Amino acid sequence: MNDTPWQSEVHWRREGQQDRAHKTQNRVLDAAEILFFEQGYDATSVQHVAKQAQCSIGSVYHHFKDKKAIAFALFDRMTREFELTMREVMEPARWEGAGIADILREFIEFAILNNKARPGFKSAALEAVRLDPSLGDHFPQMQRKANKQLKALLLARRQEVGHPDPAYACGYVLDLLIALMRARFDPHVQKSQLSRLSNAKFTEQALSLACAFLQLDKQETANHV
Repeated sequence: MNDTPWQSEVHWRREGQQDRAHKTQNRVLDAAEILFFEQGYDATSVQHVAKQAQCSIGSVYHHFKDKKAIAFALFDRMTREFELTMREVMEPARWEGAGIADILREFIEFAILNNKARPGFKSAALEAVRLDPSLGDHFPQMQRKANKQLKALLLARRQEVGHPDPAYACGYVLDLLIALMRARFDPHVQKSQLSRLSNAKFTEQALSLACAFLQLDKQETANHV
Protein backbone atom coordinates (compact mmCIF):
# COMPACT_ATOMS: atom_id res chain seq x y z
CA MET A 1 0.00 0.00 0.00
CA ASN A 2 1.24 3.45 -0.90
CA ASP A 3 2.10 5.90 1.86
CA THR A 4 -0.57 8.54 1.26
CA PRO A 5 -2.53 10.84 3.60
CA TRP A 6 -5.88 9.08 3.15
CA GLN A 7 -4.62 5.51 3.52
CA SER A 8 -4.31 3.63 6.82
CA GLU A 9 -6.83 6.04 8.36
CA VAL A 10 -10.07 4.62 7.01
CA HIS A 11 -11.45 2.32 9.69
CA TRP A 12 -14.72 1.38 11.29
CA ARG A 13 -15.75 3.84 13.97
CA ARG A 14 -16.80 2.60 17.38
CA GLU A 15 -18.28 4.77 20.08
CA GLY A 16 -15.68 6.70 22.05
CA GLN A 17 -15.42 7.14 25.80
CA GLN A 18 -17.76 4.75 27.61
CA ASP A 19 -18.80 4.30 31.21
CA ARG A 20 -18.72 0.91 32.91
CA ALA A 21 -22.32 0.05 31.99
CA HIS A 22 -21.77 0.77 28.30
CA LYS A 23 -18.58 -1.29 28.29
CA THR A 24 -20.48 -4.25 29.74
CA GLN A 25 -23.28 -3.82 27.19
CA ASN A 26 -20.81 -3.72 24.33
CA ARG A 27 -19.02 -6.80 25.66
CA VAL A 28 -22.33 -8.66 25.62
CA LEU A 29 -23.14 -7.38 22.13
CA ASP A 30 -19.69 -8.33 20.85
CA ALA A 31 -20.22 -11.84 22.19
CA ALA A 32 -23.68 -12.12 20.66
CA GLU A 33 -22.40 -10.80 17.31
CA ILE A 34 -19.84 -13.61 17.17
CA LEU A 35 -22.20 -16.36 18.32
CA PHE A 36 -25.12 -15.38 16.09
CA PHE A 37 -22.72 -15.54 13.14
CA GLU A 38 -20.95 -18.77 14.09
CA GLN A 39 -23.85 -20.90 15.31
CA GLY A 40 -26.99 -18.93 14.44
CA TYR A 41 -29.49 -16.95 16.46
CA ASP A 42 -31.79 -19.88 17.21
CA ALA A 43 -28.96 -22.09 18.48
CA THR A 44 -27.57 -19.36 20.75
CA SER A 45 -28.88 -18.95 24.28
CA VAL A 46 -28.45 -16.12 26.75
CA GLN A 47 -26.24 -18.52 28.72
CA HIS A 48 -23.98 -18.91 25.68
CA VAL A 49 -23.75 -15.15 25.31
CA ALA A 50 -22.88 -14.68 28.98
CA LYS A 51 -20.14 -17.30 28.78
CA GLN A 52 -18.67 -15.75 25.62
CA ALA A 53 -18.81 -12.27 27.19
CA GLN A 54 -17.24 -13.62 30.41
CA CYS A 55 -19.95 -12.17 32.60
CA SER A 56 -22.84 -13.56 34.65
CA ILE A 57 -26.24 -14.39 33.20
CA GLY A 58 -27.68 -11.91 35.69
CA SER A 59 -25.48 -9.18 34.24
CA VAL A 60 -26.80 -9.91 30.74
CA TYR A 61 -30.41 -9.74 31.94
CA HIS A 62 -29.63 -6.53 33.81
CA HIS A 63 -28.91 -4.83 30.50
CA PHE A 64 -31.16 -6.77 28.11
CA LYS A 65 -34.65 -8.13 28.65
CA ASP A 66 -34.05 -11.24 26.54
CA LYS A 67 -32.22 -12.60 23.51
CA LYS A 68 -34.51 -10.70 21.13
CA ALA A 69 -33.57 -7.44 22.87
CA ILE A 70 -29.90 -8.28 22.27
CA ALA A 71 -30.60 -8.76 18.55
CA PHE A 72 -32.39 -5.41 18.34
CA ALA A 73 -29.55 -3.72 20.24
CA LEU A 74 -27.07 -5.18 17.75
CA PHE A 75 -29.10 -3.72 14.91
CA ASP A 76 -29.21 -0.32 16.61
CA ARG A 77 -25.46 -0.39 17.23
CA MET A 78 -24.77 -1.34 13.64
CA THR A 79 -26.80 1.56 12.26
CA ARG A 80 -25.17 4.07 14.63
CA GLU A 81 -21.66 2.85 13.82
CA PHE A 82 -22.41 2.81 10.09
CA GLU A 83 -23.65 6.40 10.15
CA LEU A 84 -20.71 7.55 12.27
CA THR A 85 -18.23 5.84 9.97
CA MET A 86 -19.80 7.15 6.76
CA ARG A 87 -19.91 10.69 8.14
CA GLU A 88 -16.16 10.59 8.69
CA VAL A 89 -15.12 8.58 5.63
CA MET A 90 -17.19 10.57 3.14
CA GLU A 91 -15.82 13.96 4.22
CA PRO A 92 -14.43 15.44 0.96
CA ALA A 93 -11.48 17.09 2.74
CA ARG A 94 -10.21 13.63 3.74
CA TRP A 95 -9.67 12.75 0.08
CA GLU A 96 -7.78 15.82 -1.01
CA GLY A 97 -5.14 14.73 -3.53
CA ALA A 98 -6.73 11.30 -4.07
CA GLY A 99 -7.77 10.10 -7.51
CA ILE A 100 -10.66 7.83 -8.40
CA ALA A 101 -8.45 4.72 -8.34
CA ASP A 102 -7.24 5.68 -4.84
CA ILE A 103 -10.80 6.05 -3.56
CA LEU A 104 -11.97 2.78 -5.08
CA ARG A 105 -8.96 0.91 -3.69
CA GLU A 106 -9.71 2.24 -0.20
CA PHE A 107 -13.38 1.30 -0.62
CA ILE A 108 -12.43 -2.30 -1.45
CA GLU A 109 -9.72 -2.63 1.22
CA PHE A 110 -11.98 -1.11 3.87
CA ALA A 111 -14.65 -3.73 3.10
CA ILE A 112 -12.09 -6.53 3.27
CA LEU A 113 -10.63 -5.37 6.58
CA ASN A 114 -14.05 -4.87 8.15
CA ASN A 115 -15.21 -8.30 7.03
CA LYS A 116 -12.07 -9.89 8.47
CA ALA A 117 -12.30 -8.04 11.78
CA ARG A 118 -16.04 -8.49 12.23
CA PRO A 119 -17.43 -11.20 9.95
CA GLY A 120 -20.69 -11.31 11.90
CA PHE A 121 -21.32 -7.57 11.87
CA LYS A 122 -24.02 -7.51 9.21
CA SER A 123 -25.40 -11.02 9.63
CA ALA A 124 -26.05 -10.45 13.34
CA ALA A 125 -28.01 -7.30 12.58
CA LEU A 126 -29.99 -9.18 9.93
CA GLU A 127 -31.34 -11.40 12.68
CA ALA A 128 -33.19 -8.37 14.00
CA VAL A 129 -34.70 -7.87 10.55
CA ARG A 130 -35.84 -11.49 10.55
CA LEU A 131 -37.50 -10.92 13.92
CA ASP A 132 -39.02 -7.61 12.83
CA PRO A 133 -39.20 -7.29 9.02
CA SER A 134 -40.14 -3.61 9.29
CA LEU A 135 -36.48 -2.92 10.10
CA GLY A 136 -35.46 -4.20 6.69
CA ASP A 137 -36.11 -0.89 4.96
CA HIS A 138 -33.30 0.68 6.93
CA PHE A 139 -30.52 -1.30 5.20
CA PRO A 140 -31.21 -0.14 1.64
CA GLN A 141 -31.72 3.42 2.88
CA MET A 142 -28.28 3.45 4.51
CA GLN A 143 -26.69 1.83 1.47
CA ARG A 144 -28.30 4.29 -0.94
CA LYS A 145 -27.12 7.23 1.13
CA ALA A 146 -23.55 5.88 1.33
CA ASN A 147 -23.50 5.11 -2.40
CA LYS A 148 -24.73 8.60 -3.22
CA GLN A 149 -21.94 10.15 -1.14
CA LEU A 150 -19.30 7.86 -2.62
CA LYS A 151 -20.53 8.54 -6.14
CA ALA A 152 -20.26 12.28 -5.44
CA LEU A 153 -16.60 11.79 -4.43
CA LEU A 154 -15.92 10.03 -7.71
CA LEU A 155 -17.80 12.55 -9.84
CA ALA A 156 -15.86 15.40 -8.25
CA ARG A 157 -12.99 13.86 -10.25
CA ARG A 158 -14.97 13.28 -13.46
CA GLN A 159 -12.13 14.72 -15.51
CA GLU A 160 -10.30 11.40 -14.94
CA VAL A 161 -13.16 9.39 -16.48
CA GLY A 162 -12.96 8.49 -20.15
CA HIS A 163 -16.41 6.87 -20.30
CA PRO A 164 -18.84 9.10 -22.25
CA ASP A 165 -21.33 9.09 -19.35
CA PRO A 166 -19.35 9.56 -16.10
CA ALA A 167 -22.42 9.59 -13.84
CA TYR A 168 -23.70 6.29 -15.22
CA ALA A 169 -20.21 4.75 -15.22
CA CYS A 170 -19.52 5.68 -11.58
CA GLY A 171 -22.88 4.31 -10.45
CA TYR A 172 -22.34 1.11 -12.42
CA VAL A 173 -18.86 0.58 -10.97
CA LEU A 174 -20.09 0.98 -7.40
CA ASP A 175 -22.90 -1.53 -8.02
CA LEU A 176 -20.34 -3.89 -9.58
CA LEU A 177 -17.94 -3.68 -6.64
CA ILE A 178 -20.73 -4.20 -4.10
CA ALA A 179 -21.92 -7.27 -6.03
CA LEU A 180 -18.37 -8.66 -6.21
CA MET A 181 -17.83 -8.20 -2.48
CA ARG A 182 -21.18 -9.79 -1.68
CA ALA A 183 -20.25 -12.80 -3.83
CA ARG A 184 -16.93 -13.04 -1.98
CA PHE A 185 -17.98 -12.42 1.63
CA ASP A 186 -21.68 -13.08 2.14
CA PRO A 187 -22.02 -16.49 3.85
CA HIS A 188 -25.53 -16.88 2.41
CA VAL A 189 -24.26 -16.64 -1.18
CA GLN A 190 -23.03 -19.80 -2.89
CA LYS A 191 -19.24 -19.96 -2.90
CA SER A 192 -17.70 -18.76 -6.14
CA GLN A 193 -14.32 -18.37 -7.80
CA LEU A 194 -14.00 -15.04 -5.98
CA SER A 195 -13.92 -16.71 -2.58
CA ARG A 196 -10.74 -18.58 -3.52
CA LEU A 197 -8.73 -15.47 -4.35
CA SER A 198 -6.34 -13.89 -1.86
CA ASN A 199 -7.42 -10.48 -0.58
CA ALA A 200 -4.63 -8.82 -2.55
CA LYS A 201 -5.57 -10.60 -5.78
CA PHE A 202 -9.25 -9.85 -5.31
CA THR A 203 -8.48 -6.17 -4.73
CA GLU A 204 -6.30 -5.90 -7.83
CA GLN A 205 -8.78 -7.68 -10.10
CA ALA A 206 -11.81 -5.79 -8.83
CA LEU A 207 -9.98 -2.48 -9.14
CA SER A 208 -8.80 -3.34 -12.65
CA LEU A 209 -12.36 -4.07 -13.75
CA ALA A 210 -13.61 -0.79 -12.27
CA CYS A 211 -10.85 1.30 -13.81
CA ALA A 212 -11.31 -0.33 -17.22
CA PHE A 213 -15.03 0.38 -17.29
CA LEU A 214 -14.51 3.97 -16.19
CA GLN A 215 -11.80 4.26 -18.85
CA LEU A 216 -9.48 6.04 -16.48
CA ASP A 217 -6.30 7.55 -17.83
CA LYS A 218 -3.96 4.58 -18.37
CA GLN A 219 -0.98 6.19 -16.67
CA GLU A 220 -3.13 7.21 -13.69
CA THR A 221 -4.48 3.70 -13.41
CA ALA A 222 -1.00 2.16 -13.65
CA ASN A 223 0.07 4.19 -10.63
CA HIS A 224 -2.63 2.66 -8.40
CA VAL A 225 -3.52 -0.80 -9.70
